[in-house]
Amino acid sequence: MSRNTNINKALLIAVIVLAVALVGVLVYFLAPIHKPASTQPSSKPTGQAQVITPTLAFEDGVGNWFGVVCVYNKYGGNATLNLLNSIYGIAYEYLVAYSQSNNVTYLLEYPVAQYEYLASKYPQCAFNYTDQYLVSTVMGALNNITNVATELGIPGNLLGTPLFIVFNRENNITYVLAGASPFVFEAINYAKAGNITVLTYQGQELGYGFRANSTQVSVINGIISSGLRVGNVSSPIVVIEYLDPECPYCALFQVEYGGALERLVTSGSVFYVVGYFPTHVLGYGCSSPTIAPMLGPYCG
Repeated sequence: MSRNTNINKALLIAVIVLAVALVGVLVYFLAPIHKPASTQPSSKPTGQAQVITPTLAFEDGVGNWFGVVCVYNKYGGNATLNLLNSIYGIAYEYLVAYSQSNNVTYLLEYPVAQYEYLASKYPQCAFNYTDQYLVSTVMGALNNITNVATELGIPGNLLGTPLFIVFNRENNITYVLAGASPFVFEAINYAKAGNITVLTYQGQELGYGFRANSTQVSVINGIISSGLRVGNVSSPIVVIEYLDPECPYCALFQVEYGGALERLVTSGSVFYVVGYFPTHVLGYGCSSPTIAPMLGPYCG
């Protein structure tokens, strides 16, 4: 078990390093961006121009996850879904602007824009944690993913965000898939029907099904009990989504397919669970001279 854990951890680190390499390269050499001070409530100092650096993008990026958790605890599941829709909509707008202009500053700005929206709409959920605490949260979440990947046998090529686990509690049929594709809905249908198959697109494996054993069922139930839970708790179909508020592919999935998944949740046919997999936010942390040393091996 120890050897398998080390292998999966190595795969996880390798995948994360690849996932954050692009944004790390893009923002590392950017000069600080000066943004006018916001008049909206925030945990950050106001009254002077805000300097947007990779450090701030990391801080606000992790802060966005804390905000999602806070809104869930204070206002419930529906408010959480609405918040995710909003912050991913903001990210999507900035990503479109980047794709149209090739201006890399958009990649650095959107975590801050998301946080400013969150702090404005939910000032009670604006936090100002120390960098060490933020780093500890990120590394704790990554260690959790390592354990989940080990126990469920998730291969390294699927350890990205969004990461979905579809679980039928009646027959233990489980699907694991990653990426911003509609295959999650096929996985739901296959799990309902009790079918096990491999999900591919143009020859690329995007996910696969298996029948979870008793140990794996226990692991999945642990994920469910510790996650942000929305919808009909009695539904036999559980969709677990591991996400990062800064993940471009999560934003794309939310914009393209989030409404369809939300309808399944609100109709009661799917029980939805959200967990934290901080992939993209590492790009900012690893581009920060103060954060990167604390992240250690996750920055390569």
